[in-house]
Amino acid sequence: MLKFANLISGSGSTNLAILKAEKEGELFGLTKTVVLISSTKKAEGIKKAKEFGFPEKDIYVVNPKKNLSNQLLKIFDKYKIDYFHQLGWLPKTPIDVLKKYKGLNQHLGPGGKGMYGERRISVFLEFCKRIGKKRKIPVFCQWVAPEYDEGKVIFLEYVKIDFQEPIEKIAENLKKIEHKVQIKGRKLLALGKFKEKEVPEIAKTKKEKEIFLEIIKKYRN
Repeated sequence: MLKFANLISGSGSTNLAILKAEKEGELFGLTKTVVLISSTKKAEGIKKAKEFGFPEKDIYVVNPKKNLSNQLLKIFDKYKIDYFHQLGWLPKTPIDVLKKYKGLNQHLGPGGKGMYGERRISVFLEFCKRIGKKRKIPVFCQWVAPEYDEGKVIFLEYVKIDFQEPIEKIAENLKKIEHKVQIKGRKLLALGKFKEKEVPEIAKTKKEKEIFLEIIKKYRN
C-alpha cells in the first residue's frame, strides 16, 4: 500500500471520504493515510477524523507562518510517506518539500492564487454569464506544483451544474463529486494507470481569456 499524508485546512470532508474508502471502499489495500496534517487547530476535519477513529497521535497541526517547509518535512520523514494529498489545504506548499516529496491536489473550476472555496464557483458562474454559455465545470485531481494549481492532472471530470441554484447548493452538490474524483485519482496513482493531462482551460478564446482575467482580478481583490 502507498502511504499518504493528508493535508487539510477546513471541513475535511474529502479526507473523511478517503479514510472510509481505505477502510472498506475503492482504496482498500491500495493506499493508507498514515498521518493527518492541518494548517489550523480550528479545522473541522480534525474532529471528523477523530470521530471516525483516526489515531489522535497521528494528527498534527502546523503553523504556515513559521518555516512550513521544516515542519512538513519533519513529519513526512518521520512517517516515511510515499505521497501527500492536499484536500482543501490552503497554504502554498514550499518548494523544498516538493523537491523531496510528490503530492496530489484537490481542485475544481478556476485555479491560481486566491481561487479556493466557493469563490471558484462564483468566478465560473459569472464567467459563463458574461460569455452567454452554460459550460460544465471541471473537477480534478492533479499533481502539486510550485505555483498554485498548475500541476498536471491525473483524473478529471466535467460536471453539469444548475445555473439557477444558489452557490451554496451548487457547492454542496459538487462536494460529493469532488470526493469521488480524489478517490479515483488516488486509486489510479496506486495502480499506476493514470495518464497526465494539462490543467483544463476555462476560457478558450482570446476574448474569453480577457473576460476571465477581469473576473479573476475582481475576486482576488
